[in-house]
Amino acid sequence: MATEYAFDIASDLKTVQALELLSRHISGLTLTWNGKNRDYLVGSTINISVSEQLRSWQETILEGFGFTPTLSVGFRFHNNTDFDAFSEIMFQATMLLLEHAEDAVLLFNYEIIVLQRLGGKLVFNAGYQMWDDDWLKSRLSLPFERRPLPSPLL
Repeated sequence: MATEYAFDIASDLKTVQALELLSRHISGLTLTWNGKNRDYLVGSTINISVSEQLRSWQETILEGFGFTPTLSVGFRFHNNTDFDAFSEIMFQATMLLLEHAEDAVLLFNYEIIVLQRLGGKLVFNAGYQMWDDDWLKSRLSLPFERRPLPSPLL
């Protein structure tokens, strides 16, 4: 079973713009256009896909989190590779995309909150052990908090 994360964001960015932004600012990723509904960035530990948000999922996120996402950014871990490298790239990508987004939520397997930014407040889920306080403080200059975030999707 693959390890997957979904970053649902409300942004003016289009899918191609988001992919190009990520490919320019995060080293080690190759842009792959598949000509269908999703295009990818591929790295040694990660696949990143960007697509327009499905209407049914927009309604789910609106009901659970109070905002309507326009883009879905998927992060898929390549099994049997370096998970720390994967999580670093996912962190870089989410923080970069937050610079171009209003509200957002990063979910593990579409239900467990990893982080959210609602109404300008960035919160990391203290109940999901991906990044600890020291790690976050060493990489973020903007204000954030860590606290338990029960998921409205469970």
